[in-house]
Amino acid sequence: MHSFSPDSLLAVRFHNARPGLELVTIIDAALPVALITADVLAQDSKNLPLTDEFVLRLVDHKVTTQTGISGMLGLPERMVDQTLAELFRSDDLRWAPRVPGAEPGNPRLRLTDKGRVTAETAAAVQPVRVNQPLVYDQVLWKVAPYSRDTTMRRGQAEEDGLIMLPAARSGPVEDGDVTAADITALLRGNGTTDREVLQVKSISQAPSRRVLPVKILVYADEERTDIQLGVVVDGELSDDHELALIGHGGAKALGITVAPPPERPVLEPDLEEARVPLQEVTQHRAEQAAFQLGAQNPAPAPPAAPMPQADEIRAIGVFEHPEILDEALTHARRRLLLISPWIKNAIITTSFLGKLEARLNRGVRVDIAYGYEENDTKTDPAAVRKLNNLAARYPDKFAFTRLKSTHAKILVYDDAWVTTSFNWLSFRGDPDRTYRMEEGSLVRNRTTADTQYTRYLELIDNQRR
Repeated sequence: MHSFSPDSLLAVRFHNARPGLELVTIIDAALPVALITADVLAQDSKNLPLTDEFVLRLVDHKVTTQTGISGMLGLPERMVDQTLAELFRSDDLRWAPRVPGAEPGNPRLRLTDKGRVTAETAAAVQPVRVNQPLVYDQVLWKVAPYSRDTTMRRGQAEEDGLIMLPAARSGPVEDGDVTAADITALLRGNGTTDREVLQVKSISQAPSRRVLPVKILVYADEERTDIQLGVVVDGELSDDHELALIGHGGAKALGITVAPPPERPVLEPDLEEARVPLQEVTQHRAEQAAFQLGAQNPAPAPPAAPMPQADEIRAIGVFEHPEILDEALTHARRRLLLISPWIKNAIITTSFLGKLEARLNRGVRVDIAYGYEENDTKTDPAAVRKLNNLAARYPDKFAFTRLKSTHAKILVYDDAWVTTSFNWLSFRGDPDRTYRMEEGSLVRNRTTADTQYTRYLELIDNQRR
């Protein structure tokens, strides 16, 4: 079965979260966090089973026979015998020496030195001083249950084009911003029930600036005047973060606008007539994605080479475009041609370049062309440099071309041709945060793909700068 991207799965789950509004796009964003360590006074719960504790206490208070312990606890002797056996095994109990003149066959129990310490510890737990690592949410300005391993450097997030969410305030986290109750509640929420924080002595903050990758869901009405944002943190919509964003000015403060959908490129009449419309494609994808979400193990397996597909002519929606691009980068066997007006660092990542080089090493012919006006300021020079460097290493397999100007957004790989309004190489990381419901057409047919491949190679040659 087709494996859906994280954004596609989010779209299936949350497309109806705003009644009367349409989910237009999903944006990669960064939630500022601080990595702090709290020096706390805490009390750790006893790990000693309750029955063991009461047996040791009774023996310490001169109840030293199995029968007496069973009677005091109201437990069957068999259960008490099992507890005594465990305490003998752990060297907390032993038999007392027989007293001269005592009745035979009635041995007495006594605590070992270790058992006396265990009994005393069970009776009075002493507070401990510990360092508690925490992640501090700087949007909500409170400790949060995030894993440190899921955070990233702020500089890397900015380089990748993630939208930075506004912090509640500037400056470092201070001692009074973290309370003992906050940390205890956080520990309980994470499943740690054997520690209670009594006092926060001090906190220290790591100097590196960190963020947590999150998703912003952009909803809009039909007129594109009512724009609402949802924030997905750790896979779930967060009302608290949404309210925090509203307090900072919402979509307007982040520079997010929604424009009417652009006109999609129209196919030739016979192809247009056979094209499966977007509504039907979207419904089918939603059903498949819902099945993946409901599966016990929805995580996708390592990508396998796709089986040859029959001819198809259908619409593709905004959330499917990145999946198709990834399919081309991962599975193209003969050729890959991309035309996009602009190129962004957020797309030309290490992963993108690695997949592209893997295609080149498998003998795939690659052509990438870009360019929009002479003084183009929307393309990132660093992204161009990375692709130029790769092309220089594979001069016989990879042609990377700057065009005079192009509006075309084209992808051809093997027997598939996609024509669309979607910007293949700049759909992330654009500071002009105007979003639209992009739509395109996928034609999977060898003859058509051959024709379009030749056509666009000629266009690249004619438009070369």
